[in-house]
Amino acid sequence: MADNRSDEAREWRRLYAGKQWAILRRQALARDGFQCQRCGVMLTNGRRSPRSAVVHHIEAHKGDLDLFFALDNLEAVCWTCHSGAIQSEEVLGYDASIGADGWPVDPKHPGAR
Repeated sequence: MADNRSDEAREWRRLYAGKQWAILRRQALARDGFQCQRCGVMLTNGRRSPRSAVVHHIEAHKGDLDLFFALDNLEAVCWTCHSGAIQSEEVLGYDASIGADGWPVDPKHPGAR
């Protein structure tokens, strides 16, 4: 399978292989009680479950080491939330969720009041 990432993005991905990231990842999971901060499910080990633990950067680091290694910039989420709503929000630039009143919950949404 071809890796279509930029050279810069491939370089950032190397950060995830380091010991410092492994320690920080465990700290974020423990702080969040091994529970998805988006949907509330209990997270599992491994990579094959929709409930697999992912540690997500709340603000994209884009190579900024301070943001990458900031514990307060991390949240524990399940694979389902990370692969769905979170990545959609990152691509679109806004949360596409609609509230109970029928209006977008994110003021950046193009349909917001």
